[in-house]
Amino acid sequence: MSIVDTKHIPLIGNLAEVAREGINIGIYLVPPALTRLEPQSISGDPAPGLEMAVHDPLWMLGRQWQFAEFSGEDAGTPLTVQVKARAKRVSAWKPSGAGSAVPLAPGALLDQAVEREPREAAPALRARAEAAGLLVAMLAEVGLDIGPVLRATYPFTLPATEIGAATRLIAARNPDGEAIAAAIEANDTPWLGGAPAAVRDAAAAWLDWYRTQISPLATSESWLPQHLEYRFAIRAGSGDAQASFEAPMHEGGAIDWYSFDASGTPIALPGEAAESDEEIDLTSFASPLRYSGMPADRLWQFEDSAANFGAMEVQPNDLARLCLIEFAMVYGCDWFLTPLDIPAGAFTELGSVTLRDSFGETESLTRSADGAGDTRFRLFRNSRGDDALDGLLVPPASLDVHEGRPVEQVNFLRDEMANMGWAVERVVPDAGGDPRLRMSRALTGPERAEGTEVADLTYRLMTGVPDNWIPLVPVPTTGRGGFKLRKGTMTGTEQAKGRILAATPFDLMDEELPRAGLKVMRVPSLTRDAKGNRIRWIARRIESGFGEGSSGLKFDDAHA
Repeated sequence: MSIVDTKHIPLIGNLAEVAREGINIGIYLVPPALTRLEPQSISGDPAPGLEMAVHDPLWMLGRQWQFAEFSGEDAGTPLTVQVKARAKRVSAWKPSGAGSAVPLAPGALLDQAVEREPREAAPALRARAEAAGLLVAMLAEVGLDIGPVLRATYPFTLPATEIGAATRLIAARNPDGEAIAAAIEANDTPWLGGAPAAVRDAAAAWLDWYRTQISPLATSESWLPQHLEYRFAIRAGSGDAQASFEAPMHEGGAIDWYSFDASGTPIALPGEAAESDEEIDLTSFASPLRYSGMPADRLWQFEDSAANFGAMEVQPNDLARLCLIEFAMVYGCDWFLTPLDIPAGAFTELGSVTLRDSFGETESLTRSADGAGDTRFRLFRNSRGDDALDGLLVPPASLDVHEGRPVEQVNFLRDEMANMGWAVERVVPDAGGDPRLRMSRALTGPERAEGTEVADLTYRLMTGVPDNWIPLVPVPTTGRGGFKLRKGTMTGTEQAKGRILAATPFDLMDEELPRAGLKVMRVPSLTRDAKGNRIRWIARRIESGFGEGSSGLKFDDAHA
């Protein structure tokens, strides 16, 4: 088959002659152009084409009748929704164990209250020095320059252990903040005698900040070392109408509604006054729910190709995916969305939801959880077993927390060859509070007495291990079976230098230490509350480890 240019074809009368001649005509457009199809209206009005008029509309009505499309009770479109609710403020929390309930002031963050470590001793040297420097600056702003007097009255006694040069310099230029705080609390402050009210207010504000942010008073702790997690409870409201929640396994970090389970144990505060709930009455428009790939509800409308539910590969036993496709393709146009602004740090219970449609009819909606047990729908609800609380919990937690480098790190790992576990202190704080790598001392063989002959083999009852490898010995649990890992020692003295392993005895449940190991860290955390005030504390974070480890521990060892 040949294609020739029309310029070289002789003039032929008609196409029949072209066929008899056996000539294939190729038409070339010079230059090339774009062919565009556009609808044309003879009358100039595009409305008839968009009306989609049919010849027999009665036939369509008959088909709708056959498919029972006229049997609906109400074909109106939702227009407005009125929601009535009641919000109960989260007013108290309770740490795990035998701790007592602690009131939670309005605007206070639950992150700091739960994760903050209780004071067991004075803070690190650098924190005390920097806090005292802040007090000197605050007093100078209100007209009292008392820095030299405070340095002479509350001097630092630098420890004999090694501390950083910067920390040593800061301590030499500032008084001891812990000593100043104790003096203010004991009202033993002659340097405040006769001071104006502005100076006393500044000192009181500094003391409140110091006891809240730097050196909190001894409180109950939410951290459970035997499980390496936080455990605490909160309540919303007060009295008999309160709603209580429990966080049984919080590993640290973001605190949200899914961190809690409904609890039937009330939390009481002695001498508390009843709080009134906040009433919410909101009327708003109902907007159709939209998502990518949903079927269009208009005829002349192209659907979004970002999600193609029709191309999903589904097996007959994949019920969850089938339900998703059915909702997206069949019932997607039946869902509406209405906004409801609820207060933060509260538990909001929905009272009633009233719908008004395009026909002016009003209808009260029922909860999706009402009905038989096999038809309940409980998304975003806190429950315990078959009991659930009808409401939405928004804990008073921070949205974003900035975390610094760890000041302490302990790696928990298993040693199957030695049939035990190890807690390896990698990073520990020094006396100044700065993180330091805990270096392992060099392991040497046993000393040989002078004048003794050198044997072919050297026998050792037990080999040595690095001093920062702390053994975790299996100990049977009483009354429940199984084992727990208890902190031991390889030297006969306390080997732990940090705070994570400071407890004696330190027990870790055997099931909490996986084969991959764990990494537990103490990290400084910083955030801001609703008023913009900076909130700081030391939190604990847990991460997965790097597998098993071996300390090289051997018994009955003989080597050349």
